[in-house]
Amino acid sequence: MPIWIGDRLILAAPADPEYLRQDPRTILMSAGQAFGTGTHPTSQMCLVELQAHLQEGDRVLDVGSGSGILAIAAARLGAGTVVAIDRSVPACRVAHANVSRNELAKVVTVLAGTPEVFGPGARFDLVLANLDTAADGAYWLPTLSRLCRRGGKIVLSGFQSPGEGRVQQALEEANLARLARQSQERWITLVLGKPA
Repeated sequence: MPIWIGDRLILAAPADPEYLRQDPRTILMSAGQAFGTGTHPTSQMCLVELQAHLQEGDRVLDVGSGSGILAIAAARLGAGTVVAIDRSVPACRVAHANVSRNELAKVVTVLAGTPEVFGPGARFDLVLANLDTAADGAYWLPTLSRLCRRGGKIVLSGFQSPGEGRVQQALEEANLARLARQSQERWITLVLGKPA
């Protein structure tokens, strides 16, 4: 069953009707052994924020990319280059297959590992991180902040309200501003800004 996210993205399966698969807004997804088909509230909120904050030509990092859904959406929405990284090798295989299925291999690179692999010069305009827990979000925020350029943004999700205080403390310590917050079914998504 296809899912419309705003008016710029359609999430579809390879078995969906041809007219949907041919629509330039469509992302063809198969989750396989990875998280992310677009049905989870965190994925949907991240996709909404991605549409709101991505600028044409942006350099985007998708941390904990799972199926690659956010990375592929960023490419569909006009990102210049996208790097999708996940510590799970099976998830990276799924993401790579989804990138190929959507014919976006020239824009999206899939890597196995953690954000620590990037050297001190790596900078991204927009960092996406739909992680597993508030503890993960708090732990990775300093690294995500380092990888985000001055004036750039971070979309952080994957945690519920009981862990929000921990994330709030970590973002303050990382000198990030909270620009937006949305919640759905107790799941939270934050948009954070790095001072220019």
